[in-house]
Amino acid sequence: MEGKLQVMIGSPDVAVWRMFTNIPEAKDFSLVRFQSIQEARKALTQENVLLILCENRLVDGTYEDLLAAAKNVRSHARIVVAGLDADQFDALGYCKARDLGAFDVLRKSYGVKDVEWAVICAIRDEAGVRDATPWQGRNWV
Repeated sequence: MEGKLQVMIGSPDVAVWRMFTNIPEAKDFSLVRFQSIQEARKALTQENVLLILCENRLVDGTYEDLLAAAKNVRSHARIVVAGLDADQFDALGYCKARDLGAFDVLRKSYGVKDVEWAVICAIRDEAGVRDATPWQGRNWV
């Protein structure tokens, strides 16, 4: 991967964007804002996208649309769904988002620490994928 890893924040609310502007400074990431599924689709095939935080609703669709688009292009980006209302964040809502391919799911009342933890988990996942030994039948290579 060349250049800085990207953490993408998808929300129609500018206040959400402002809340996370200090994350890349501490972690040496590039922070990219998007407001629509169409804008996010462009990033789905890039290898340097570590994490995409997507609010429940964007200007042209929902997190479900983004997860479907990611599946269609076989994206390796980790997508975190955020901003689910309390009635959506039950076992069914959480499981639905995970079944659709979400890396993690955050309640509507999420904050900077929740996103920082999601970034840490994504870094660990990325390192695990990168360092994994390929399976060669019964013997490890």
